[in-house]
Parts: sequence; structure tokens; C-alpha cells
Amino acid sequence: MASIRTNKLKSGVSYTLMWREGGEARGLTFPDKGEAERWKQLLDANGQSMTAANQVYEKSRLDGPTVAEAIQQHIDQLVDVTPYTVKRYREALRLHFNGPLGTLKVVGVGHSDIVDWVRWMQQRGLSPKTINNKHGLLSAAMLTQVRAGTIPRNPCAGVRLPKKRRVGDDGDDIDMHDYRAIRAKMDPHFQPFTDFLVGTGCRFSEATALTGKDFLFDNLPPLVLINKAHKLGGDENPARYVGDPKSAKSRRRVSLAPSTIKAVRPLVEAALADGGPVFRMKDGGVMTHQAFFNRCWKDAREAAGFGAGSRKHITVHSLRHLHASQLVHQGMPLYEVSARLGHTSIQITADLYASFMPDAHFSAAEHAARALGEVPELPELDELDESA
Repeated sequence: MASIRTNKLKSGVSYTLMWREGGEARGLTFPDKGEAERWKQLLDANGQSMTAANQVYEKSRLDGPTVAEAIQQHIDQLVDVTPYTVKRYREALRLHFNGPLGTLKVVGVGHSDIVDWVRWMQQRGLSPKTINNKHGLLSAAMLTQVRAGTIPRNPCAGVRLPKKRRVGDDGDDIDMHDYRAIRAKMDPHFQPFTDFLVGTGCRFSEATALTGKDFLFDNLPPLVLINKAHKLGGDENPARYVGDPKSAKSRRRVSLAPSTIKAVRPLVEAALADGGPVFRMKDGGVMTHQAFFNRCWKDAREAAGFGAGSRKHITVHSLRHLHASQLVHQGMPLYEVSARLGHTSIQITADLYASFMPDAHFSAAEHAARALGEVPELPELDELDESA
């Protein structure tokens, strides 16, 4: 870290900026304390390299908004987004664009600046998913500047990002044996709810917003209508509320298996009678993530052997992954799985669950064996362990 030394002179006061670069102590004196502090911040943000700090300084003198200002402008212009989304974007601006990139003028940002930002995010230990998400916000803000005529092209285009994980990479995969073990340790009041999550793949926020009228048991096939979800409020009104689902594709009809209908029918009938939500806490209160985790999931998971020290990091969201992986394993086409889950694109589904496609593994093994001059003897599908 650079430091500032105050020098008392007969003619007044000066300020010497001290730092180490290339193993050598260096100093630069300024008559103004504010200017010395500005260069200290530049040095600290650029690895104590005066060359890099000077490049950032020169770019900051260009006309137009800084990157941080451009992101704020983009957030201010958003329409049809929830207050909580705006809150998250503002938090992202504060946390992830407070380094060198945020101070650069948009017109001076190039490909290498975005790459440096990605590396800076990695050095802070942020996950590939987080980096990809924040890069998406940055790219959208830059595209807004392209449309405004500030810059001719988006500097985020073509930047290689860390590969996002697939289900199972972090131990969040779960099989039916795991679920049954957890379910057996669970308070019976919550078993129909988790059975529903496993049987439909619905998001927690979607399931907890369901009312009795959303279930069409007499339809062929029986369906549940997903057309709303619980939302978190923004800065002005942080209260939880029921609003639109995550995306347009999240509005969907999900068919119900007989076992799922059997599990939830009593709750649906009770909800139709009193007009309340289908899934509630044991005391009748609203089922939130935190309440469900504290009063059910945490203890049941630990009692089943998946607590601290377990190889698997099983979360409530893992039940959605379980539903999807079972469908993929049974051979359901990815586009059908994608539609059932309410993903915005089939690419998301493929990125998450392609590794669960048994036929793809067999085909790859067969091609590899033929290339080596061998003919593989592969097991039949019904001989496979369903938990793979």
C-alpha cells in the first residue's frame, strides 16, 4: 500500500507519495493533499505500478461517463424489472465495479481492460457464475452506450469468461437415495412440499406462491399452473410479495404424476377451502426459505448424514436438479426438460444437465473404442444404476 508523508516547509506544506515498485522505494511530491490522495488510490488499485496508474489517469481525463456512471445510467433506464432486481444491480455496482475499471471513461475502455477486470474478480475468489452474471450487467451497460452513440462497439464482446459449473461440480448433485434418506428424517408436515418439488422441478419461490386454484387435477393430464412467484422487495419497500415468475418462459403448465397428486391433494383441498397458499409452515405461516431451512431442512439433512463434512453440499434447490437429472437420465429430450423447468433457453438446460445424458456417454465411449480398434460391450439401459 502506498503512503503519504506530510512535509512542513517555510513556504507551506507539501505531500510526498511513497510506494514500492519493482523492489525499489519511490516517491513523488505534490503541493496539494487531494492530488496526492488521488494518486495513492490509483497506485493501490493498480498494483503499485505508476505506469498502470498513469494509464488509468489518462483515460479518466477523456470525455463522457465513467464505467460506473454508465452502469448506473443503465440501471436507471431499466423498465419491467422488480425493485429487488434493481437493488441487486446497485449492490453489484458498489461491490464489483469499485476497482480500476469503474473509474475509466467508457470511451477509453478496451478489450484488455475487461480482461483485467475478469482477472481482478477471480483474484477476489468470486465464482464463475458470479463473474458471468456481473459481466452480463457490464455488457448490457456498454450496449446501452453503443446505442447512445458514446462508443462504436461493445468492448465486452469476445471476452472469454470462466466456465460456469455444471450440476454436480460442487457436490450439489443428489439422487433419489439421498432424497429418501433426508425425507425420512423430515417432519411429516413438510414431506408433501418436498415431494412436490422433486415431482415437478418447480422453484421454491414458485411452489410457495401456489393456491388451490392453480391445481387442475381433473385435466388430462393433471396440471399445475405456474404463473406467479414470491419476490423480495427493494430498498424502499423490502417486504416480500407475490409477483410475476422469474421470466416469460417461467410461465408454464407442469404435468403431475399420480404420486405427486396423492402427496399434495389434501393440502390443495384445504387451500381451496380457506383461500390460503397450498404450502405453509406448521403454524400456518408463510413458508420462506429461511423458515423452511431452519425448521425442517437443516436438521433433516444433517440427520441423514449430509451435514458439515459431507462430500455433498445438498441444498433445497438440489431437489429441482434432482427432478431435471432424473428426466434427462430417462431420455426426455432437453427441449422438453427446458420447457418444464421454465428455463429462458435450452442452452441453460444443456449447460447444467448434459452430463446426465446416458446415451451421450455411451455414444462417446463407442466412438472412442472404434477409434482405438475396439468394439465396446456396453450395458443395457435398464442395467444401469439409476442413481448415477
